[in-house]
Amino acid sequence: MGYSSKFVEKIKEIKKKVENEPDLIIEVIDECDEICAFCPYQVNKTCQKGELSEKRTKELDEKVLNYLGLKPKDMIAPGKVFSLIKEKIGTFSTIVKICGECGWREVCAYYLKLRDEWRKEKGLGENRDEAFP
Repeated sequence: MGYSSKFVEKIKEIKKKVENEPDLIIEVIDECDEICAFCPYQVNKTCQKGELSEKRTKELDEKVLNYLGLKPKDMIAPGKVFSLIKEKIGTFSTIVKICGECGWREVCAYYLKLRDEWRKEKGLGENRDEAFP
């Protein structure tokens, strides 16, 4: 998917910070963030993975913020964001509406968790090797 070692390390660093600093407050943004800075496809604060990548990324960010009831410049604790995600995007049908076309969905732990739960509910079992669903 294009992970560089710097990109992976930055994700781990941010994850650790979020987990270990309960009083941490983050700012909601709708542009390249600390993680994007190390993405091999980020050039001049825009996604250059493909011709439409920047446009799709912006649209996806906007969808997620709308579902969560957040807007750029909001200040919020990561735990509150996680609660909002579970509350507002807690079903497979909802996450498909938001992330159904996202190229990262097959490596997104939350997407895969909801998909596996949905498959189990439907009696389809767990099979991550198949194409959607």
